[in-house]
Amino acid sequence: MDASITAHMRTPLAERRAMAGDVREAYALLERQPPGPDRTEHAWVLQHAQAIAQTGTEWSYDLFTSDGSREAMRYRDRVMAENTVWWQRMTGHRMLLSAHNGHVGYESSDPVHYPKLQGAFLRDMVGDAYVSLGFTFGQGSFNALDLTDPAEPLRRFRVGPPAPGSTERTLERVARCDYWLDLRTAPAAARAWLAVARPTRSIGTAWPDEARPVRPASTYDLLIHLHRVTAAERL
Repeated sequence: MDASITAHMRTPLAERRAMAGDVREAYALLERQPPGPDRTEHAWVLQHAQAIAQTGTEWSYDLFTSDGSREAMRYRDRVMAENTVWWQRMTGHRMLLSAHNGHVGYESSDPVHYPKLQGAFLRDMVGDAYVSLGFTFGQGSFNALDLTDPAEPLRRFRVGPPAPGSTERTLERVARCDYWLDLRTAPAAARAWLAVARPTRSIGTAWPDEARPVRPASTYDLLIHLHRVTAAERL
């Protein structure tokens, strides 16, 4: 994790809560201002200010207790969903939301720490207009923060073939080429297999991390499986 973020997390809770109150008060003051002739510009200014206020609110939770951390994660995924829907309704555009599997899905693989995901909030807000797409892969490389070596926080990792009994182990055997699967219309036998929770890699910001139980059929609408992946070249 970035050193500046870690340092801010360790700021005394009272200070973080005072800061949250300040940014919310600043947003409320801005919200009370007349919109002026360009109402669209005013709406965007308010939205950007609200994002700052939301960041302050997230930091106001007690992040070093299980209850506080869990509620902070619930709040974060909720406001991410709200901001996404605001953007879509403001622009009227079709949207592709890119995020970690652990955000875009419907069912959390770690409910103790992540009680409700952005994808579940989006489904509540827009119904079937939201389609969740998950990714799995067999082996390859990726960039992540190194949890074992603070001196080199971001580096390239490589993982080999998936472990026996894992979701990816079976998905590797379905076809020789990369493929996608519509979990809503898959054959009954496939849906039954995909409805069972099995260990599945969870690769987000940091690595190494343990595999988590995932039920693909309950978590995504579509699934893309890639046999090999290659880490992006860092600029």
